[in-house]
Amino acid sequence: MGIMDYANKGNLRGNLTKIIKYNWKQKLYILYQIISGINEIHKQNIIHCCLQDFIIFIHKDKEDEDRIYISDFELCQPVKSFLKKDEIFGLTPFMAPEVLRSKPFTQASDIYSFSMIMWEFTSGVPPFVGREYDFQLSISICKGERPEIVENTPQCYIDLMKKCWNEDQLKRPSSKEVLNIIEEWIILPDKTKAEDIDEELKCNIMEFINVPIGYNNLAIESHRLLNITLNENS
Repeated sequence: MGIMDYANKGNLRGNLTKIIKYNWKQKLYILYQIISGINEIHKQNIIHCCLQDFIIFIHKDKEDEDRIYISDFELCQPVKSFLKKDEIFGLTPFMAPEVLRSKPFTQASDIYSFSMIMWEFTSGVPPFVGREYDFQLSISICKGERPEIVENTPQCYIDLMKKCWNEDQLKRPSSKEVLNIIEEWIILPDKTKAEDIDEELKCNIMEFINVPIGYNNLAIESHRLLNITLNENS
């Protein structure tokens, strides 16, 4: 039985309009599972090369918890491998600018892809929804265009997301660094006394607690476009 057959909630793309209604702790826990999986891959000196919402699957277990599974490992490559120009995988919005310029995949390009998933959790729709995934979009991404920051997104989350989609791959954090940051946001408050948490982390945690929960305007306005995009890119 493959992951697609096992996962009873389908892929991440098909669940975006539900995830946008989750509270931030629920969202962060899903992201934590995703980056944990990527970190395990990177620890083996492997690059996923095709990280996107279609290949991440959700399974609700007996405890009613969402468990995350990443697929398409057949596309993974060793860190020192060099793919040919015609061996580029994935949807344009999830591809790092250096990859769009025909540079080799790196672990940093996986982190760029993760930033697009982070953005989806603030919007409820895929990045650049309603636009053609074509050469013109590739050019725009290479020139620095990124999805528009969504209103009410916690600033600390925005800061991490922007680091992950930095134009300079050398300035993107490692999967371990991202994992540690998200872990602090969701785990430390439950296991640490309030007086032992530094002020910056306290402020970050309060941002997640105070942000409004519910449908995002972008998700509402783009729901029809999302259905069209799903059909076009399936």
